[in-house]
Amino acid sequence: MSRIRLIAASDDFLLEEQLRVAVAGVCQALGGVEPEFQSDEATPESVAMELVSPSLFAAERVLVVPDAREWLGAAAPPGLKATKAPPPDTQPLVHVLSEGIPEGMGLVIGAWCGRKPSGELFEALGKAGSCDWIPVPPPPKPWEDAVLSNEQWKILEAVLLRAADGVAFGPPATRLLLERLGFAPRLLVQEVRKLAGAAGDGVVDEALVRRLTFPRERSLEVVRDAVLARKLEPLLDLVAAAGAGAPINDWQGQRVDPARLGPTLFGQVTNLQLQMLYLRRVADAMGLGSEMAPDRTSRGGWYNQHFKNGLAPDLLARLKQDAPSPVARPGAKPPTPFSLGALFSGAGRYSDEELIAAVADTSKVEAGIRQESFLLETLTVWLAGFIGKSR
Repeated sequence: MSRIRLIAASDDFLLEEQLRVAVAGVCQALGGVEPEFQSDEATPESVAMELVSPSLFAAERVLVVPDAREWLGAAAPPGLKATKAPPPDTQPLVHVLSEGIPEGMGLVIGAWCGRKPSGELFEALGKAGSCDWIPVPPPPKPWEDAVLSNEQWKILEAVLLRAADGVAFGPPATRLLLERLGFAPRLLVQEVRKLAGAAGDGVVDEALVRRLTFPRERSLEVVRDAVLARKLEPLLDLVAAAGAGAPINDWQGQRVDPARLGPTLFGQVTNLQLQMLYLRRVADAMGLGSEMAPDRTSRGGWYNQHFKNGLAPDLLARLKQDAPSPVARPGAKPPTPFSLGALFSGAGRYSDEELIAAVADTSKVEAGIRQESFLLETLTVWLAGFIGKSR
């Protein structure tokens, strides 16, 4: 194993995990010495001096710099402000690395970066040892019906397995947990340990996850996606999280007043019902009713190959002609082909009869909910009655 390692990652937890592995490996290669973590005040020059200065107490030493992003001139990760300070002088360390560090010395550097580092120090570390870049896997594409991409899923499953420490997570429990938390490795470890501690028989099942873990992303953005996909669970998760006092954000990321959550959610769903019913009528009038069939819209590549440049232009022209309508409201921007495609495929998952009945019941349901101050339990029953039915 190389005695000089750079571990750079765009996720802080993945960095810590792999840095720990690298430090243990280099320390073991040098006879099991204890690592010497450098302080936040360390500089490339001070580390260079330590590398070439023999110790009176140990023949082997391993120096560890936990986060040297600024030394590498790398971009800050999302959500972390970039420093305005000038980058430090890395020439002393570059020189020592190019000359070769003494036998018995090891160096492990970490870097939490927004993208893969580059530059003179990065190249010097690569030539003298090894550089590992661990990017956050890309999320699923907007048109994919998934919370996590396959690459994200594989990483999180490995993190879960390591954190579970022998406690078994059934496939349904694993799926529910990962989908509720999204790509959040550090939070996943915390939740896995909590669930493992609560699993009396050494097995975590779906019911335990549902009882102890709420979704990390609590946003009204899930409402449209869930209604159009005809999936009840994301909406029930949202309602359950709200009932437990979790903050819910609107589409701009602003906190929704708990007293207004019920009316807001109810209004969004009823608006979608009207839009889907209207779009079904338009599609029938244009002879496109059969194009809405779920077995057509759920095919891979349907949006790009069939809808975007095929059906969308004619539909958008018809919506412009019919404006105003539930889909093209006065003063609002016309829908994009992508949002119209989602509405089109979603409308195909409901029948005319279901949507007509839902719209007809709107005033009655709203009156009943208002009498109970928009209790979340009432919303749950109403959503289950509308979305939970199958065609």
